[in-house]
Amino acid sequence: MPPKKQQTKAEKQKKQKAIEDKTFGMKNKNKSAKVQRYIQQVQSQAKGADQRVGGKKDKKELEKQKRDEFAELFKPVQVPQKVPFGTDPKTVLCIYFKGGHCEKGSKCKFSHDLNVGRKVEKKDLYTDDRAEDTMDKWDQQKLEEVVKSKSGKQPPTDIVCKYFLEAIETNKYGWFWECPNGGSTCKYRHALPPGFILKSKQSKEDDKEEISLEEFLEIERHKLGPNLTPVTLESFEQWKKNRTEKKEAEESAARKQKETRMKAGRSQGMSGRDLFDFNPTLAQAYDDEEDAIDFSQYDREETERERERLENEQYLSQKTGDLTLQDGNSPSQSDEQVEQ
Repeated sequence: MPPKKQQTKAEKQKKQKAIEDKTFGMKNKNKSAKVQRYIQQVQSQAKGADQRVGGKKDKKELEKQKRDEFAELFKPVQVPQKVPFGTDPKTVLCIYFKGGHCEKGSKCKFSHDLNVGRKVEKKDLYTDDRAEDTMDKWDQQKLEEVVKSKSGKQPPTDIVCKYFLEAIETNKYGWFWECPNGGSTCKYRHALPPGFILKSKQSKEDDKEEISLEEFLEIERHKLGPNLTPVTLESFEQWKKNRTEKKEAEESAARKQKETRMKAGRSQGMSGRDLFDFNPTLAQAYDDEEDAIDFSQYDREETERERERLENEQYLSQKTGDLTLQDGNSPSQSDEQVEQ
């Protein structure tokens, strides 16, 4: 139980004044025993009243403390609120704030504005909010008010309110827009009919002039002028030949320019293909791997074997020729001997 609060000086003075008021005008206040008993009775009544008031206050404080303890003890665990992927949490109302017990307070990533749904959702231009209040939802008092308000006035019409259209054209229409023609009592409709096109959109569509492909080609053809060569098979082939020759001449000039630059040692800005085309030794100067196999020895041995084979064939052919000559001379020598 909490300690009792000490009485303030003003409360003590007020109590003393109340006692003096009740005993004002009594004779022999300090001598008569009867008067003294009455004074004590008044003082005890004043103290009892203070104790009763203090007891009520203490009882209320105890009950409040008890309720707070129970609320803290049986407080439900707040499961994290989830929203669909890509949705801004500030556009979603916090369910715990709506229930009155959000623990995060100002640090909560969800909105604590009860009107957040109305702010995010755009107002429909093709529905009139006043049409939702129908007669089946009215009571007798509402019906009498409507009858009094409608008496002596023109009935509502299907004509769209000009202020409503003006607000849409100037981008002022929204949840907090009010019609200057009487607000919710305006007799004209605050909704667009189906298929209605605003003037701003219609003017933009009218500005766009669409033409067909044939018209576009005719317009461009007339822009070329009269002094032109008609396209025939001969003119087309001649044009193609001239174009090919021109392309080859340009490529040849570019190649000569690159060769000149390469000879001058200015290879900056040239592609890798150009470098290897104009200087093939670059491909032999660098190997792809440091430990590449050297085939020059095998090539040299193969060359020597081939040379020996050719020398042997040449030697054999010479020997065969000598033998043939000797065989051809033997009959002639025998004939000479016979003539002698």
